[in-house]
Amino acid sequence: MSALAVAVLAVLAIVWIGRVGFAGVALTPFEHLAPADDTGSADNPQLAACLKERVGAVDQMRADAVIDDGQYGTFKARAVSYCQAQFPPQ
Repeated sequence: MSALAVAVLAVLAIVWIGRVGFAGVALTPFEHLAPADDTGSADNPQLAACLKERVGAVDQMRADAVIDDGQYGTFKARAVSYCQAQFPPQ
């Protein structure tokens, strides 16, 4: 019986941490990396193509209701971060 209680508490803790984060800080580590309007892609055609593909896929997921508006920022920031890591802006 106590093992079941521990398991239930562990699941509840995982759900709570996933929603709230630690100490009230949401678990969106890439959110601050989301670009303003300029990502430096004008000088780098490979970066521009990557951003168009990756951010376009994220936009499509939001349009198809696969992700919600809260997840959109995180997914977009991750896409931008990935493209900038692959093709650094000049």
